[in-house]
Amino acid sequence: MTQIKVGLLSFSDGRSSVHDSLKDYIAQQATAIKTALEATGQVQVLEGDIIHGNGMARTEALALKAQLPDAVVFNVPVFAFPNFALVAQSVLQLPVLVISNVNGALPGLGGLQAATNLLRQCGYPCEKVWGDISQPETLAQCMAFLRAAYASNQLRGQVFGLIGGRSIGMGSGTAPSDLWQQVFGVDVDHTDQSEILRRAPEVPEEKVEQAFQWLSNRTHIEYDGEKLTPESLKEQIRHYYATKSICEEKDYAFVGVKCHYELSAYSCTQCLSAAFFNDPYDWDGPKEPRVFTCEADCEGGLTMQVMKLLSGEPVIFADFRFYKAESNLFYFCNCGAMATWYAQRSQCPEENLKQVSLHPIIPKYAGTGCHVGYIAKEGRMTFGRITHEQGQFIFTVFTGTAKELPQEATQETCPVWPHMFVVPDAPYQSIIRDYDCNHVHAIAGDYVEEIRHFCALKGIQFRHITG
Repeated sequence: MTQIKVGLLSFSDGRSSVHDSLKDYIAQQATAIKTALEATGQVQVLEGDIIHGNGMARTEALALKAQLPDAVVFNVPVFAFPNFALVAQSVLQLPVLVISNVNGALPGLGGLQAATNLLRQCGYPCEKVWGDISQPETLAQCMAFLRAAYASNQLRGQVFGLIGGRSIGMGSGTAPSDLWQQVFGVDVDHTDQSEILRRAPEVPEEKVEQAFQWLSNRTHIEYDGEKLTPESLKEQIRHYYATKSICEEKDYAFVGVKCHYELSAYSCTQCLSAAFFNDPYDWDGPKEPRVFTCEADCEGGLTMQVMKLLSGEPVIFADFRFYKAESNLFYFCNCGAMATWYAQRSQCPEENLKQVSLHPIIPKYAGTGCHVGYIAKEGRMTFGRITHEQGQFIFTVFTGTAKELPQEATQETCPVWPHMFVVPDAPYQSIIRDYDCNHVHAIAGDYVEEIRHFCALKGIQFRHITG
């Protein structure tokens, strides 16, 4: 995960004599905060001097802002003058977390309440934490907010590449680009699918052959001599490189490709691209996952990009396919968009890919190529989706546990597609009622608090399905 740049400003009493008696204690608490945050390996702390005057609040904030932090932590371990925090935030205009440690000998709790009250009163939302950052639960509270702030900040200025357009009549294949810009700071840029076809023949044959051999040596390939042949697999590799070149040329941070039906009917499906774009590796080596959504799902892509920024991990794209009441299992699967990382959740590609099979695409699609099939490894998951209703965005979230079932279970749906079998934490009726899309997206672990903070930072509705 890219390091989160976090500013750290400490606040004191405005009277010089009182400040002099407190400054060593305040500095100790600042050191404790910096040490704990940097020990996570996810945070770079940018520390300023202890603020004990109005002018100093402004100059320290300006100096910190010039370093482009993603968020700022206000250290208030005493009853600091609350207006100093207000002056600093009026300059910074950043996601802010105010923290005070536990010490009954000093009025840090009162300082925390006073500072956050004034900030919120003046229209500056902030998160507050009271607790010793050396304690795991306190550190976890801080990190959930800082990951959300990182995602919120990094998202701004990114571009989503919409390649194609609305697929098979689904509204998710369009994006309200003006609303995306206003709320998330994300632009939407359109490219035609024909650009993939134009660029594919230009991919050097040695690159195609290297990728083909890499896949051949690491996955099980079920050639049928018709839909899936060595040549059709190589054509999917060319499409992967062609799409990658579009993203690199146009600086697309994340991308959606229509596929159905021009490409899936008259050329090849984009399943290989969907799987390996979302992976932290491909045949050229380790890489950062680039979110790729099937069927040009725009808000699916936006959701996945947020989840990736929050977690630093690959994100899955799948369909609500089936719910089996007797085993309390959702069957999530899609024609080929799940990152192969979830086959074993290993940083070693070979460990994941030994569970992966490349199957001929189903007869429903008139084109050629492979589906990328596997059963996802067991583990905790956070599922979610950004949608909008009448111009208002909603981030709906639920949690569950992926379960590994035998291969025969895929016969109930489509055995050549990747599957994640999930026991939900909430009643299935509630999920079906309150989750408003056929596509589902997820990351490994529990990121409910991070998503809640993200929604608060963006001013959108947070919907947690629990019952």
